[in-house]
Amino acid sequence: MNQQNKRPDKPQAMVSRQQIILGTLTLLGMAVLMIVGLTPRSASAPEAEPDTAQVAQDAVQSLDAACEMIQHLTYTPCQHQLTRRQTLPPDLAGKTRADLEAAYDAWQITSFAPAQVTMSQSLDMYCPQHFILMPDDSGMLCIFQNKYGDALALVEELGVLFSELPDSYQEELRGGLGFDSQEELVQWLEVADS
Repeated sequence: MNQQNKRPDKPQAMVSRQQIILGTLTLLGMAVLMIVGLTPRSASAPEAEPDTAQVAQDAVQSLDAACEMIQHLTYTPCQHQLTRRQTLPPDLAGKTRADLEAAYDAWQITSFAPAQVTMSQSLDMYCPQHFILMPDDSGMLCIFQNKYGDALALVEELGVLFSELPDSYQEELRGGLGFDSQEELVQWLEVADS
């Protein structure tokens, strides 16, 4: 019988041990890269809690009369942000961090130094870029705009009683409906009126 026609009794390995190790290491490396790549990242680094020494230092520091206040506002309905800079009110000159926190209790003080204070606040209102359609306290449908950053100002009273609107519109307008321009607001009213 010819040697070439004989089949070996044992199957021979097609892949070497070195190739298996290399393939396993490659798969492991890809898994690590995927885990790192899929790990959620925050948009900004979380603010660290001040340590005890910093808190103690803030307690003894007092605000300069020329202190700059940097206020970061976030408007929850539209998610826009606004930063405004202003000088410290004269009655807070010489005051401590605790005094400032008491005067601005709705704000979160994020940094405190005699010459500059940074604070942030989230507001449940539209930012100054929007016109807001909603009822006023007397029940009249009005157009408002956030002209001050933290308060709405009346732009126009529309002469329509809020209670006369269909229920679906009342529900939509109760908390205020924001528009990017007065033209968009007027178009919405025209569609609602038809």
